[in-house]
Amino acid sequence: MLKSFADGKMKVTTLKQLNKADRELVQRIKDNRLTYLSDKKLCQIVNMVKTIEASSIPGVIIEAGCALGGSAILIAKTKSVRRSLRVYDVFGMIPPPTVNDTPDVHERYDIISEGKSSGLGGDKYYGYEENLYAKVVSNFESFAVMPDKDEVELIKGLVQDTLYINGSVALAHIDVDWYDPVMICLQRIYPKLSVGGAIILDDYHDWGGCRKATDEFLQQVVGTYDLDDTSGSMTIIKKTAD
Repeated sequence: MLKSFADGKMKVTTLKQLNKADRELVQRIKDNRLTYLSDKKLCQIVNMVKTIEASSIPGVIIEAGCALGGSAILIAKTKSVRRSLRVYDVFGMIPPPTVNDTPDVHERYDIISEGKSSGLGGDKYYGYEENLYAKVVSNFESFAVMPDKDEVELIKGLVQDTLYINGSVALAHIDVDWYDPVMICLQRIYPKLSVGGAIILDDYHDWGGCRKATDEFLQQVVGTYDLDDTSGSMTIIKKTAD
């Protein structure tokens, strides 16, 4: 296996360094309590979407795990109008972890499943919403993004059952927390990832299951890639084909 680590870390911009329109968009998403992501992670998404657009990297954009839709809205408003965004989520209670996951993951799931998790700013935890799909659609529409019209498709179900890719992928934002869905995403997305494209793993430093799946997957990758975790996420940038 050949592996290339970035000589210099990718520049992490603060909200103040974004242009006015991007800064106001991110701030509005935060003010509406639609994302759990830190400022650095949100800036990383903006940077990566703009990078693939400026470099004309071919393929769709994928988000796996959207919660209330905040990061997906950010992607939708930043991408080219001609590029497709596919958003995969169960749009309901997060599935349970498996024996492949680490103790921290099981402890977190116990809190969620017992109804003890709280949402952003004291709101109801999104997994307890009766119709999360409708709420996410409404959140998109409040930002003038029309799912199923503006090259944005919301796909409901487990990634194990729904994530099948025929064409190329330019960028993927993976935020599905646990080992099994992360591994499925990597196994199905990376072979389709264009050279120069990237996968952002939101939970790499947050949940052991995500980190374990990522590390195991990368050990099997043929070809070269760069890794960068400056933003708090782990970003894999494909340098050469498999």
